[in-house]
Amino acid sequence: MSPDLIALVTNASMALITFLSGCLIAATPWLTRGREAFAVSVQETAQADPRIQRMRRVFLASVLAISAASAVATLALSSTFPLAMAAVVCVPVAAGFALMLAFRARVRAIKRAEGWETRAARLSAVAGAAEANAPRPLPLAWNLLYVPVILATLALSLALYPAMPDPVPVHFDAAGAVDDWMAKGWQVVAMPLAVQAFMALCLTASHWQILRSRRPTSPEHPVASAIAYGAFARAQSAALLVTGLVITMSIAIMPLAFAGVVSSDQSLVALVVIIIGAILPNLAVSLVYGQAGSRLLRRMTASSALDYDDDERWHLGIFYVNREDPSVVVPRRFGIGWAMNWGNPKAWGLTALFVAAIVVFIVVIEVLFA
Repeated sequence: MSPDLIALVTNASMALITFLSGCLIAATPWLTRGREAFAVSVQETAQADPRIQRMRRVFLASVLAISAASAVATLALSSTFPLAMAAVVCVPVAAGFALMLAFRARVRAIKRAEGWETRAARLSAVAGAAEANAPRPLPLAWNLLYVPVILATLALSLALYPAMPDPVPVHFDAAGAVDDWMAKGWQVVAMPLAVQAFMALCLTASHWQILRSRRPTSPEHPVASAIAYGAFARAQSAALLVTGLVITMSIAIMPLAFAGVVSSDQSLVALVVIIIGAILPNLAVSLVYGQAGSRLLRRMTASSALDYDDDERWHLGIFYVNREDPSVVVPRRFGIGWAMNWGNPKAWGLTALFVAAIVVFIVVIEVLFA
């Protein structure tokens, strides 16, 4: 594969990643639960309000246009201005957040004007039979699949070790030229394994969060919502596992690059393609299930009652703070996935532990593999 073709494939792949990420953000208002509109609690029938429908269409068109422009800019900048390209990749996320805040303010104004207030206390009863028989996320034991991936990488590194030069090139600049080397030794074999182990631990922690999350139940449809959320959480845990295995397997490119089996440009192309492959399962789950299984409930009759309102607990629509809620992890209000309950001290403790783990990992890499 010629260098020009490799550069073209890499740049096009980065542009595609930017556009796909933007598409998911643009579709978010259609993927959230029926009881929420732009991070505001509303009755399900409010989704048919022409003003909210108009905002959803404007959000979709705006974010798609911005994402397309960002993808074009990414394609143009990736070869000559990599730092500017990295900033452009973040533009759809920033634009989506800004638009969400603007429309959130409008929905709250409509809610006040229309008198959409809570009419009853939140139902604490859980659909017993449905909750007991609802699908569950994959057990945490599935993360043991990372072990054979790490062992296979170890075997590959040992097999390629004799063919590796001394010193071993371990880093390349934007032009593909080697700018850092490592003395040939045990560190060359250990580095890919350390990265894989750290990634596996982070992904396992994400899986644990899914298992520990509060299981939301719609007061209007307690049985169906329990089943829908269970199916969503199971699909998300499966997608996370697939994504994690793809990412950890991709680390095996490191010993291949160390031994010169693949060039730096070929490694970059492979990594970009792998990233796209990791995004697709999560994109599919989001589009099929919706946030917390909302799309599985589309055929049900919408309720005109607003039985629970926790808008004051969600700051900027994305930060959940509730000291009275024992949950550490809750489903997101706007977007796909889960959020931390920053009113629970355990959330801060887990965040501190995660940051400390990152710092320790970086220090270990710098000390042992310098």
